[in-house]
Amino acid sequence: MPARKKASKKSASKKRAPARKPVSKKAAKKPARPAQPKAPASPPSAIGLLSQHMDYTTHRLADVKRFYTDLLGFRRFEQDPNMNYLYVQTGHSSSVGFMPPMQGMGEPSPAKEPTLYFMVRDVDRAYTDLSAKGVQFEGPPADMPWGHRVISTIDPEGRRVMLATTKQRRS
Repeated sequence: MPARKKASKKSASKKRAPARKPVSKKAAKKPARPAQPKAPASPPSAIGLLSQHMDYTTHRLADVKRFYTDLLGFRRFEQDPNMNYLYVQTGHSSSVGFMPPMQGMGEPSPAKEPTLYFMVRDVDRAYTDLSAKGVQFEGPPADMPWGHRVISTIDPEGRRVMLATTKQRRS
């Protein structure tokens, strides 16, 4: 084994920190990115649900398309002219579809149409932006007891559409 040098008293008492690179002004002013919530490791269901899609019949396809794509601003949509079917992607794993009733299939008549409930980043901003586009709401954004701030409107065929944001918790 090679012999070790004895440390002098001077160097033993004072250790120098490694030199740091000077931070440029550009890097120093760079704003911190907000942390993005991570998606759950696995789908939150016992059946391994990967996506949710709901189909609706419509008698006013053009109006429904305008409402969901132009007014609400869902950018990812497809319309199949052969089937007269409108597919609208509403989230990473959710979508809705609309088509006129097909002959021989009967007119579906559920006891109650479901409410379309979309979580949005900022419901107050959505209310302002959509009101400016002519969307009429039942009232201004309101805080609900289940922890969401919501607005409610009706699509061209009378389906309730609610937009919601999780309320900020007060410390």
